Amino acid sequence: NTRRVLCLFLVALPYLSAFHSPALGTSRCLSSFRCARSATQPWRVASATFPTNLKMVASAEPKVAAVAPEHSWVSKLDLDGFKKEVSDLGKRLEKNQGKEDVDHIKKICLWSNTFAAIGLATMWLPPNPVTVIALSMWTFMRWTTIAHHTGHGGYNRADETKYFNSRGFAAGSLYKRVTEWFDWMLPEAWNIEHNNLHHYRLSEDADPDLVERNLAFTRDLKVPLFCKYAIVGVLMGTWKWFYYAPNTYKELKIAEMRKLGKPVTAEMRPHDAFTLKAFFDNRVLGAKNTIWYPFRDLMKNVMGPYLLIHFLLMPLPCLLLGPAAFMNAVGNLVLADILTNIHGFVVIATNHAGDDMYRFKSGCIPNSGTFYLRQVISSVNFKTGGDWNDVMHGFLNYQIEHHVWPNLSALSLQRGQPEMKVICQRYGVPYVQESIWKRLKKTVDIMVGTATMLDFPEELERKSDLKVWSNEDTSANSAALGQDVKVKEPVAA
Repeated sequence: NTRRVLCLFLVALPYLSAFHSPALGTSRCLSSFRCARSATQPWRVASATFPTNLKMVASAEPKVAAVAPEHSWVSKLDLDGFKKEVSDLGKRLEKNQGKEDVDHIKKICLWSNTFAAIGLATMWLPPNPVTVIALSMWTFMRWTTIAHHTGHGGYNRADETKYFNSRGFAAGSLYKRVTEWFDWMLPEAWNIEHNNLHHYRLSEDADPDLVERNLAFTRDLKVPLFCKYAIVGVLMGTWKWFYYAPNTYKELKIAEMRKLGKPVTAEMRPHDAFTLKAFFDNRVLGAKNTIWYPFRDLMKNVMGPYLLIHFLLMPLPCLLLGPAAFMNAVGNLVLADILTNIHGFVVIATNHAGDDMYRFKSGCIPNSGTFYLRQVISSVNFKTGGDWNDVMHGFLNYQIEHHVWPNLSALSLQRGQPEMKVICQRYGVPYVQESIWKRLKKTVDIMVGTATMLDFPEELERKSDLKVWSNEDTSANSAALGQDVKVKEPVAA
């Protein structure tokens, strides 16, 4: 009997100690109880613990990542209602376009021509602010307001003369280029790169003007920060001929290749920015960049005509006043080019960059709710209102409205901006409008790598609005503006 009592006591001891341990809560008591049972009944470890765990794994629900607070507004958005109101406003604005819109762009042309007259009449003088600013504004206005909105079809229906028409403006001949919009970029190349690819693929990987990706070289450079700022400073004064001219021409060449059925593979890195640096890197440093066209082709068709006519032939009459007058004219033109590069950079490069601007992983259907949403949350407005303020901003201070309705005139953007802002506020869509200088700071932060853009959560995308871009889409979007690529079919051998 004594032995039986002793055995029962030894068996019960672990259970008793579990409940009499000091400061044990209920859960710890139960845990200790299970441990005690395992200690006295080791055969239960395999039969109870392991099968239970396996069952829990098999039946566990997949975890859904929590939406970050800065994206919480997306889950609350009535996208269908937002799409309807934005679309209805755009249609109303387009319907009301007419003579007043054409008269407005003619007024801008008059201002631009006035600047041209002042600059050309005084360019023989030693370099001075009046001449440089006048020549700069002439070029700036011709690009950012006149050619830009005309190329998007903003006056196609309103202008009965067909001068301000996307079908052929500044394109088709050197004469039209010189007399309607003469700049470093080839108009036909600009039409593909900007009017088509940038606008329909805003802030996607396929957007040729995606600042964060295009400045990856500077962002990743292992040098002191002030060196990066210096690189951006040089780029500001040169970007039209260093970046825009070769990169827009690259997109034209790629469009031609695709139309001819030639392969454009991911290994060729077609989305990477193509600048003059690529020629230098391959020839001097032995890099293996894809060279989309020969350098002589770029000079012959794109940059050469502007370099020769604008900087040499145009000031040639000043030789009648002597060699010094000619050199003064060239100097004024060069300084004006640097100034208009800087001016353009400040109002253009800042439109879609900043740590409050979104990037996207995939394409979307034009004019869908997702499309309208993306144009707003990946664009920024500056101070708006008044023709003089708007001209100084190149009418790019209406960037949100312009991307939502690219086919509207500059005047219609002025009219629609207040209503568009109210719609966004009503639906809780972020509508960013800040001074140009704040946006410049945020853009430079992206360029040097001290800030990063927002990634739009893929799980919050409306799947029915998404699409994969094709070669046919590029042709169709350009054809709608009368700007589709024209190629010569190869002659059979």
